[in-house]
Amino acid sequence: MGVLGSGEPEEVIPKLLEQAAAYDAVNGPRAVAPALHLIYAVAQANPTADGSYLARMPEETLRRYLAAAEQHDLLVFLDIQLGHSTVDAELSRILGYLEQPRVHLALDPEFATGPDHAPGTIVGGVDASDINRAQEMLQRLVEEHRLPDKILIVHQFVPSMIRKKSEIQDFPNVDLVIDQDGFGRSEQKVANYEQFVRADGAEHGGFKLFYAQDLDLMMPEQVVALTPQPDVVIYQ
Repeated sequence: MGVLGSGEPEEVIPKLLEQAAAYDAVNGPRAVAPALHLIYAVAQANPTADGSYLARMPEETLRRYLAAAEQHDLLVFLDIQLGHSTVDAELSRILGYLEQPRVHLALDPEFATGPDHAPGTIVGGVDASDINRAQEMLQRLVEEHRLPDKILIVHQFVPSMIRKKSEIQDFPNVDLVIDQDGFGRSEQKVANYEQFVRADGAEHGGFKLFYAQDLDLMMPEQVVALTPQPDVVIYQ
């Protein structure tokens, strides 16, 4: 989706590396680790055969991106929009990929709408228990396969997307990122970041930017000046 879906991997990766270099230029001693962010499970407006309201990325397509990531030494995030499914059901489909050290996880609560609403008709949400369950599964994966720590990104642009947020637990081998999502004016995006990351005491902060939809696209030097400095920056 977004810029990643604008061409084949070998067409898009040079743009990714160029954007990463722009952050390296203003990032001080911190190094940038470029990544591909794939929406593996995309929420649908209409029911699917399994009742999940999800369309999942074909395995052939996913393997193509993983091969490109291997070639260019990139991280990969597999994003799950959840729909009417569950963390357990969706993670069970991708555990084999998450066993790879470069592959990490993201959850998009916006499209987790439960049985009463089709995805996209309301802004959905997940409970802290869902996030804790995802972390628990990643922690077990790290321990069983002796992997480096896993990253879990959870998107948020309104408070209701993460219910009972104070009950989110810390898992030592999982780096949890709360990503300020959504497009619009930079003033509102910064205010959201200050609420969802700084005020809420997020373990790690993330900040999402939209090349086309943001009304005044922030520059890398503006993003790295945020407090705390985001550990993840996503472009769409």
